[in-house]
Amino acid sequence: MVNLRNFDLNLLVIFRAIMVRGSIAGAAEEIGLSPSAVSHALARLRIMLNDELFFRTADGVRPTDRARELSADIERGLGFISTAISLQHQFVPAEAKRVFTMQVADYVSGFLLPRLAERLQVEAPGVSFDILPFSISPESVWDRVDMQVRLTPGRLQPEVVRSQRLLADEIVVLMRRDHPRANDPMTAELYAELPHVKLSQSATGTTVIDDALAARGLERHMAMTVASWFEIPDIVAKSDLIAIAPRRLFSLDPRLRNLKASPLPLEEVVFSFDLCWDLRTEREPGQKWLRKVVSDVFKEIRT
Repeated sequence: MVNLRNFDLNLLVIFRAIMVRGSIAGAAEEIGLSPSAVSHALARLRIMLNDELFFRTADGVRPTDRARELSADIERGLGFISTAISLQHQFVPAEAKRVFTMQVADYVSGFLLPRLAERLQVEAPGVSFDILPFSISPESVWDRVDMQVRLTPGRLQPEVVRSQRLLADEIVVLMRRDHPRANDPMTAELYAELPHVKLSQSATGTTVIDDALAARGLERHMAMTVASWFEIPDIVAKSDLIAIAPRRLFSLDPRLRNLKASPLPLEEVVFSFDLCWDLRTEREPGQKWLRKVVSDVFKEIRT
């Protein structure tokens, strides 16, 4: 067993930076050291951990199998240490100067973000938000994101992520009322056959619909993919394209009332809006406060 008194924990920070950035130079830039210092630190780690850890490639460095195994444990360990230190500091919303980073599914951003901004203006005027797309690599997402509000299949949860169900809603298929197939029963086969306009994965964070269709040997015809929900109702109203939406949006977007809505014919698909966060920061006071704020906003929406 390694004697921690003789182990420099800063080496683990450097290890994590190399894993995330994929290069010595990138890791050096991230943690504010010279590339030479990072190389020397890596040499020490190789001796201590008895593994090469990273191989040089034309594009930077590639981790060994041992490095990949260590990475998850090191991430968790550094996260717990960071949280333990943060717990010594109280989070006072009215006095806080802090930027939170979130990923928010486009379906809910239209009603979550305005309410969130209204509440922060009163409770925490020094707090600000950076909203990122879901296109961030899953391997590095929890190094950059405080939490997610996303569409999540109810049966799937990453091992190191905690989640809280915010809202469950029926998903409906939208088409214009005089669509040529408006009077046909909406089946999985018809749903896959009709041309779709859909939100990009970077706006939703899920592929659950396509996964359910693939299990049936079906594939959607994607006539158009857009980055924002705001564009979809008008596209559906003026074309033969179909789309899906949570039924709750009917009370929030008056444009939907002119469209025909049919239940999504994929009964095994569980659509929910879930709040997700990193286990390592679960007890951090600012994170706990933000999770409660988001949860309170959704309680208002449900009632």
